[in-house]
Amino acid sequence: MHRTETANVLIIGTGAAGLRAAIAATDAGVQARVLGKRAQLDAHTVLASGGINAALGTRDPADSWEQHFADTLREGYLLGDPRMVEVMARESPAAVRELADWGCEFARTEDGELDQRFFGAHRWRRTCYAGDFTGRAILGTVARRAAELGIRIEEDQYVSRLLVADGTCFGALAFDLHTGDRTVHLADAVILATGGHTRVWRRSSSRRDENYGEGMW
Repeated sequence: MHRTETANVLIIGTGAAGLRAAIAATDAGVQARVLGKRAQLDAHTVLASGGINAALGTRDPADSWEQHFADTLREGYLLGDPRMVEVMARESPAAVRELADWGCEFARTEDGELDQRFFGAHRWRRTCYAGDFTGRAILGTVARRAAELGIRIEEDQYVSRLLVADGTCFGALAFDLHTGDRTVHLADAVILATGGHTRVWRRSSSRRDENYGEGMW
């Protein structure tokens, strides 16, 4: 036995990426539903303590999205998709300012600008931060925004299968981690925002029940 739910957009993953995707879908006028295998405010995003990068130039005016692009591509040993790295570098300043406008508690300079500091591979200071809990601050911010928009978020749901017919994904099968109850989610579109695969390694900073790479698989 199973229940059936429907939505225009089904988003798998309740971290910052999943919730921001749900906000974008809602702003576009469609119904979004989000599934996560952990509690809503305990996605792996909360462990991202160091900061978030954007070429704002508040500390180093010489910084630019082009330099951000070059630093990122080079430090990734040229493995990154250049087009994706370009999109990230170009759009990150607006994304960070958006988070600040939504109330994210980023550190500020003496004159009220978003503070920035050095982080790995940077030529210029471009990491915005909220103490040593940046990920938690970001996740709380997008979660509040999602709540304001009335986005439905279901916790403790493990997606075990995508539903595909004739090469088109039309939903997913999920089960409740506590009760085992199954739900078929039907959707016009499915977005995977399930995090990475760091737990495949013996040594990892990820929690043991996260980042198995299920979305990639």
